[in-house]
Amino acid sequence: MTTEPPQTDSKHQTDLLDVLQRRREYCRAMLELSRRQTGLIDDENFAELLQLIVQKQRVLEHLAELGQTFGGIVDFWKSARDRLAADARSKCQAAIDDAESLLAESMALEKQGTEALSQRRDETQGRLKEIGEESNGLAGSGSRNTPRPRFLDTSG
Repeated sequence: MTTEPPQTDSKHQTDLLDVLQRRREYCRAMLELSRRQTGLIDDENFAELLQLIVQKQRVLEHLAELGQTFGGIVDFWKSARDRLAADARSKCQAAIDDAESLLAESMALEKQGTEALSQRRDETQGRLKEIGEESNGLAGSGSRNTPRPRFLDTSG
């Protein structure tokens, strides 16, 4: 004689599934923004990149709000999943798995973007250092390399 855990009422099942599906959609939006970000970094379009980062911040804020649903969506899921009907549990788990997959892909793109920006920063710093060394070399080499002023009146 086994006793099954009491079922979570259908309203909570529907609400939980709705929240998890919205979370998945926000994760999908984040992935799309990350893909656009990659293109902007490749194109060195930093003005639009800043605007896109603001959009990503809004999506992250929505995800954080959803995370607080039910007093903490992760804790609620852990406590409620065994009480859900099999169909509802399956749909919720699918939404969670999809969201996690989307986030993983998004994080991989974020890492690539960070590496690309870091490489460009390092290249720029290196080039600025070279320019600084070249200009210091000119200044310290005496009058031989110092540009001479040119006058229109050569008579004196």
